[in-house]
Amino acid sequence: MEKETFDYSKVPYCFGLCAAEDCSRANTCLRRVAYNHVPADVPFTSMLNPKAVEAMKGECEYYLPNVKVRYAKGFVRTARALSVNASGTFRCSLINLWGIRRYYQMRKGEVLLSPAEQQQVIALAKKLGAHQEEYFDAYVEEYSWT
Repeated sequence: MEKETFDYSKVPYCFGLCAAEDCSRANTCLRRVAYNHVPADVPFTSMLNPKAVEAMKGECEYYLPNVKVRYAKGFVRTARALSVNASGTFRCSLINLWGIRRYYQMRKGEVLLSPAEQQQVIALAKKLGAHQEEYFDAYVEEYSWT
């Protein structure tokens, strides 16, 4: 099985990296893994203050596991499965949650839906009568940067 390579271009701008070498969880911390993959052509990065990390003495409050999460990409199939009356309620409810621009970006798959956002879509669709085997257009595995 081929080991997956880390794509530094997906690291968000201003994501705090960690250079702490003596951390017991460094091998599983996304901040440290990202730090280890900073390309030489990136002259400046956002870093956790080493003094703050040292002052925590133990459990780091900034630890993020380097485990990928299953994000959904688009929910056009669910929007189309609803009746005309229910689709308006569906659209307006999600726009109230996320805003109009973000709603359409998520609907089309331009912005990924987190597991919590997926549950919001599924719960609302079921409430409005759409019971399907699949609610989303596609899925991708990505790191959770928050």
